[in-house]
Amino acid sequence: MAISSFNTKLMIGTKTYDIKDFPSILGQRSALETTTLSDDAQKYIPGIRQQSDTFPFLMNYDADTYDEINKLTGEQECKLTFSDGSGFTWQGYVSASINEGSVDAVLEMTVNVTPSSVPVWAKTSD
Repeated sequence: MAISSFNTKLMIGTKTYDIKDFPSILGQRSALETTTLSDDAQKYIPGIRQQSDTFPFLMNYDADTYDEINKLTGEQECKLTFSDGSGFTWQGYVSASINEGSVDAVLEMTVNVTPSSVPVWAKTSD
């Protein structure tokens, strides 16, 4: 079964934000080579997950939201929830930046979350 990205939400603390796109949250595992001189092909075992040092979330610019996010200090609980209730929860430091603009375009901003914990996936949200 497939679901649409419709109604995917970002929650920072207790506030929910509408987003336009979201990054990959859990990356692939690295590959650790275990090949010996007896092997006729390379062999690997899985290593640790590689995740981005920042998760960028694209939003429409709103002055109040921009100000609110940039006033947050310390670690925040973050949650990305999909329309079926599944999603990821993690801790991170947040900031917002206003994106570049152009003629006849919507002004956007990016909320960047620097993860301070490993994101945890759950089938349904709490």
